[in-house]
Amino acid sequence: MKEHLLSKIEQSTIATNKKKYNSFFDESVKAYLILQIKFLAMCILSLGLAYPWALCMKLRAKYHHTVVCGKRLRFIGNPMDLAHHWLWWWFLCVITLGIYSLFLHVRMEKWTIANVIFEEVA
Repeated sequence: MKEHLLSKIEQSTIATNKKKYNSFFDESVKAYLILQIKFLAMCILSLGLAYPWALCMKLRAKYHHTVVCGKRLRFIGNPMDLAHHWLWWWFLCVITLGIYSLFLHVRMEKWTIANVIFEEVA
């Protein structure tokens, strides 16, 4: 039973893909927890007004520690740009009585991915 479990761990897609594609996430748990605390503190202390800045800080750290096929990613998003979009999206939610909120996750993903590049490109 123990041998079977060990073979399953060795066959994990995390380990397999790290070897095969050189894709991995290299942030430590401690650094991640500190980042989460900073994110929450910024959002709570500013009553949500600093959310775009906090989110950009979080995404910058996330993509800085992400390697895909041997190439490190970099987040280049601007918090002011996100704040502009964020206000516009909230306005659309209000005038559509919340219907636009169904599209917010997709809009946020589009904005995020549009602002992620390979580090060598910058």
